[in-house]
Amino acid sequence: MQLVYDPSQLSPDLIALLRELGQEFPIHDGGSGLKLSFEKVEDEERLSVQPSPQGVHIIYGKLAGAARGLGYALSGSAAEERLDFRTYAVLFDCSRNPVLTVKHAQHWLRRLALLGYNMMMLYTKDAYQLPGETYFGYMRGAYGMDEIKQMDAVAQNLGIEMIASIQALGHLEPVLRWPAYAEVKDTDNVILVDHEKSYELIGKMLQFWSDALSSRRIHIGMDETHDLGRGRFQDLYGKQEAFDLYNRHLRRVCDICNDLQLKPMVWSDMYFRLGNKDLSYYDTNTVIPPEVKAAIAPEAQLVYWDYYHRDEEFYRKMLQLHSDLGKQPVVMASGIWTWVKLWYDHAITTATVRPCLQACRKEGVEEIIYTMWGDDGGYCEFDSAFAGLAWAADEAFNRGSDEERLEKFFQGIFGTSYRRQLVASDLNLVVPGEGLSDKMRQRHGAVPQRLNAAMALWDDPLMGIVWHEYKAYNDQVWENHLPVLQNIMDELNPYRSSDWNAGHIDHAWQCANLLKLKIEYRLQLLEAYKKRDHRSLEALAQAKTDGMLAAIEAFCQSFRRQWLRSFKYDGMEVMQIKMGGLKERYRECRQRIKELIEGKIENIPELEAEPDAFGGQETRYRMVATASWFI
Repeated sequence: MQLVYDPSQLSPDLIALLRELGQEFPIHDGGSGLKLSFEKVEDEERLSVQPSPQGVHIIYGKLAGAARGLGYALSGSAAEERLDFRTYAVLFDCSRNPVLTVKHAQHWLRRLALLGYNMMMLYTKDAYQLPGETYFGYMRGAYGMDEIKQMDAVAQNLGIEMIASIQALGHLEPVLRWPAYAEVKDTDNVILVDHEKSYELIGKMLQFWSDALSSRRIHIGMDETHDLGRGRFQDLYGKQEAFDLYNRHLRRVCDICNDLQLKPMVWSDMYFRLGNKDLSYYDTNTVIPPEVKAAIAPEAQLVYWDYYHRDEEFYRKMLQLHSDLGKQPVVMASGIWTWVKLWYDHAITTATVRPCLQACRKEGVEEIIYTMWGDDGGYCEFDSAFAGLAWAADEAFNRGSDEERLEKFFQGIFGTSYRRQLVASDLNLVVPGEGLSDKMRQRHGAVPQRLNAAMALWDDPLMGIVWHEYKAYNDQVWENHLPVLQNIMDELNPYRSSDWNAGHIDHAWQCANLLKLKIEYRLQLLEAYKKRDHRSLEALAQAKTDGMLAAIEAFCQSFRRQWLRSFKYDGMEVMQIKMGGLKERYRECRQRIKELIEGKIENIPELEAEPDAFGGQETRYRMVATASWFI
């Protein structure tokens, strides 16, 4: 389908939008095809897409609506929607290894526009280059000024506001790890408050983004600073009230923002954490002293982040508590679940976003951010999250999602199936409430448990730390997951070589295949070892281990392909180190089996461990790949 337009009939912002989208989509200035016409109305929330045999008429109130209308035009669909959030944003994590290339960031921007998003935030702890700061972003794929400007130019054409999301207090461990920054280090994560060198560095950070981006808004972070003032600061100045330290630092950072005419946002959690003894963000009984509220820098817009709760009333209560701080308007940050996942997780996203949106409407929230974090190394196939972003937009702008509408809309923009992208969301292990062991039912109630597949990937073939923890939920949890993985492979197999248009389907297949082989290998190993079945053990040591190593290598190659499609080289080495370690452990497993068969050893102690497992759900490689702390 070709869409054509007459620029003489259009406003400059529409012309810029259409020409930018025409870089990748069949939208052209003149020629043959369905003719596009546009009508701008005063009602900013309105979007109406009216296709006919001659063309497509798009009635819109704001440019984001016109862009989303073009998404419907590409799919040949009609639409009547309300884009009733002033800001609909995506935050992409470029701090935990994956750093988008300029080309792929522009690829993302064009598709975000067609989905109806009007803001993109780059979360960069240190992934940008500061003059005179060799170790800031060192070997981390740090962006140069020209790269950011190239992205921003495309964003402006699309009517998308690009904003930096940085850290001006905590989460600075990638910087503070270097001896060059010892002078400004309070703890491993937190910069030294009240120290002039700290503010010189922060000034450089803010100056970079002030120069790089056209937007005057900036997110300065400052979340999860649990140990604020408890390291070198306390050694130098003694113990001080954390609320005072936090507000004092925020004031200094806002002063720098004011000098640069920047409008800061800040994560809100520390105001709630410091008001209760457990440092809990979500304690609705937390006590924030009136003098602390009064001292919050008025320039700083609070952002409430919550990716976890499934109860609309909880969101409403927390939003009301934010309002009680006297800080209006509040920004809401929800999540499109990509972190500690091999593939976008649709079940958690829908369960948390839907009540969040409902609460935001009732509490008058006008700005929504969808975070896409990369915790524990950013190993998700992030393009699989396009399905989640499409769902979140459909859910918001139609007051409820519709799978048939989404399937057609997604196909028109991405050239692939929405439903197919969701197939691999079932990689995670699910134990239904009625299937939980007595021990787990006592702890969790009869609530289904969703166990992380990525941790199963890291699980050691001999130690089986994750193996034991997950079996605590249901003794047959691993056996029960095998047909789920096989079904994923069967559904995706016909599309492996051709479907790269959103999440790379072959990579999803490789994930399922590797997990399935890992489970089968350990089941067979435990059984053969228990019986001292030398024939089966010999098969494991030879053909089965060869098969495992081949599957790991295929996964590694698939991972590398999708990584280099999207990201800079820096950061890929982390996954390669992890997978290289996994290969070596299977080789060790082979060696140990051979030594057992040959009588060189009497047993394999790791395979005899039968812990009274707690049922942990760790989400960090270093906590499951080995029992050693030193990794």
